Amino acid sequence: MRTREFLFRYRAAVVALAVSAAVHAAVFVGTAFHADIPDEAADAPEYTATLEAVTMDPAAKPAPAPVHHAAPRHARPRPKARPVDVPEPLAALEPGTLVPQVDVPAIDVPPAPAPKPDAVAMAQPAVPVPALEAPKFPVEALPAHLSIEYKLTSAFADGQAKYSWSRDGDEYVISGEARAEGFFALFLEGQLRQESRGKVTAEGLRPDRFTEHKPGNPISEGIEFDWAAKKAILDKGDSKPRTEAITGNTVDWLSMIFQLAHVPPKGDSYDLRVFTQRRFYEFHLIVVGEEEIEIPMGKVRAQHLRHVDPQDGSIIDVWLGIDQHYLPVKLRYPVARNRLMVEQSATSVSE
Repeated sequence: MRTREFLFRYRAAVVALAVSAAVHAAVFVGTAFHADIPDEAADAPEYTATLEAVTMDPAAKPAPAPVHHAAPRHARPRPKARPVDVPEPLAALEPGTLVPQVDVPAIDVPPAPAPKPDAVAMAQPAVPVPALEAPKFPVEALPAHLSIEYKLTSAFADGQAKYSWSRDGDEYVISGEARAEGFFALFLEGQLRQESRGKVTAEGLRPDRFTEHKPGNPISEGIEFDWAAKKAILDKGDSKPRTEAITGNTVDWLSMIFQLAHVPPKGDSYDLRVFTQRRFYEFHLIVVGEEEIEIPMGKVRAQHLRHVDPQDGSIIDVWLGIDQHYLPVKLRYPVARNRLMVEQSATSVSE
């Protein structure tokens, strides 16, 4: 393929070379045979040849040889390019001329249509859900009448106690009696009577008044609760009453027993504020766990709570009977300035 293309493109030169070769061959051949020619051939006519250089036009270029390519199978014919209409000012520019910037007129885009009322209603945020309210106090968690009896034991003496719950509508009355035996009987000289009156509300038990009567003492001690003024007045009977601030979940010692029965702990801890006529207690009861304990009334399943006093490190343990309305079926607490530990265990629960 390359040889043919070469010969085609330089055919003039090739012809000249061929002619020159032929003439030189003729000259060489004629000279070689000239010595053998007889004398009678000397008078024959003589032929001469002249080589002329062929002048080629430098501007003339040989036409390129056609290149044949095999057409691919199933090849689709390419669409003919459409002529592009070049604007007259741009067509007249010389090559290399910078094209000036052309101001393109702004296109008026119609505004987006307003959403339909239905779509707007769907896009509006949902109505905010009100915050969940705190669970209300179960005002009817306990029956109208309930009693629990305890046995008190310590290192020096024993005792007995009984607490009775009575509810009429939203008003409740708790009465308690305690009788000391042995060493304690020297100080009590009989039975100690306590009473608490108040209301059952959606926020919890709200005692109005707590009183305590000691044998041989005509003066009663107690606490007056003023919930409107958020204060409690503690009266020991032999001194000027003292006023303390109160908040929610604040009860007296008797109401504490039935407050726990109404609202047993649901989480890991339970806070309770308790007043006696002498002092104020703030309990932070930690849920220890569920246990099976042995008490005078038998084996019971109980939820164990524990409070550790942050000041003196004293410990109070409470066990709530799961099958006894979550009443405290067992308590262990210090008395006499933490010098004596008392254990109070339930002997019976009756309705």
